[in-house]
Amino acid sequence: MKSNSGFQLRQGGPSVYERSWVRAQLAQSAEELVAAADVASGDRVIDIACGTGIVARTAAARSGGTANVTGADVSAEMLDTAARFAADAGLDGITWIECDAAEIPVDDARFDVVLCQQGLQFMPDKPGAMAEMARVLKPGGRLAISVWKTRSPIGTAFATVLDRHFGDGTTAPWEMVYSLGDRERLHDLASGAGLLDAHVTFDVKFARHPDPQAFITGAIAGSPIAETVAELSETEHDRLIGEILAELSHCHDDDGLAVPAECLTLTARKQEDRFVLTM
Repeated sequence: MKSNSGFQLRQGGPSVYERSWVRAQLAQSAEELVAAADVASGDRVIDIACGTGIVARTAAARSGGTANVTGADVSAEMLDTAARFAADAGLDGITWIECDAAEIPVDDARFDVVLCQQGLQFMPDKPGAMAEMARVLKPGGRLAISVWKTRSPIGTAFATVLDRHFGDGTTAPWEMVYSLGDRERLHDLASGAGLLDAHVTFDVKFARHPDPQAFITGAIAGSPIAETVAELSETEHDRLIGEILAELSHCHDDDGLAVPAECLTLTARKQEDRFVLTM
């Protein structure tokens, strides 16, 4: 049975999500995550909670198309969008599978690398998902996972304004974004799954948005609150956008918005098989 991550997009949302969030915020982070796992030619790679496929595409491109890459997500619409963007990039060889991260339908020890960018925090059964990622790793295989550490200025602005307009329930999906930003919890999840050499690094990512109003409008349209906001009148919608931009005034410069976001990256490996020589 597939579990609901709590961060589901309306129909058409994945394409908007790619344009508004992925290209500005997650594309560079995908490069760094793939590098952290040292994806190489010939590797078998799986991108868990792949969304619109930016990490899978990055892994395939980094290997020169020689890696065997799979993208997995619980959302069929996300996967359809991911396949379309991959085809547009000339990366037709990526395999896409619809599944829950806690029930990946592949054999044990199938992949050299498991990647998950900004997905683990949304999974209801985090220990189960980590155990499943460890299961599908080959002995000696590498894992790299990223999560947001604390609420970014964008997250704060959205939560403040949405709560003002709609109440607490509307902001719940946004709070999940930052729900796993604890180094010790990541270490515990890795060790609980039997992974070795767990290492967590802290970094601050910057995203630039030359047209702040277009970004905020697109970010809402590509989020779980899109249908709620769509019910507003044009005047109410414009007021909502204006209030979010006002909350972000401290992030404006002459080139638009420059927004920092704190990120944690976990790397670990699966123990290699031990062979005992008997005489």
